[in-house]
Amino acid sequence: MSIRAVKNALLARLRADPVLKDCTYEGVVTTRPARYVTVYSDSGLREAERFTGGQWTSTQSFTVHSVGSTPDQAQFVAEKVFAQLLDHVLVVPERQCRRIRHGSSQPVQLDSAVSPPLWYTVDEFDVTSTPA
Repeated sequence: MSIRAVKNALLARLRADPVLKDCTYEGVVTTRPARYVTVYSDSGLREAERFTGGQWTSTQSFTVHSVGSTPDQAQFVAEKVFAQLLDHVLVVPERQCRRIRHGSSQPVQLDSAVSPPLWYTVDEFDVTSTPA
């Protein structure tokens, strides 16, 4: 299973939205646009589905920061993220993906360590898949 293939499919899904197209990043953002999304992924949890092995389920989690110049802008970006991801089924070669699930959320917070200060909210999304 390719961790990167699932991650790339999720990033492509986010970038398919016209608002998120040019402001979706993986990890660190070197420039500070007025609003953006940054995505961090883990390497997934794997569980054997057969006693004899060979068939396993993977659940990969994505932490998504929706950032804006105001709390309202951060929530606007988060709404776009939800519209693209929630309940969507990714297409990943050699994997059968289930609907994307929302795992957790954090309230809007101020990041005053950057100039100008930005507002952000954090959501976690989970992608579960099995071999195709």
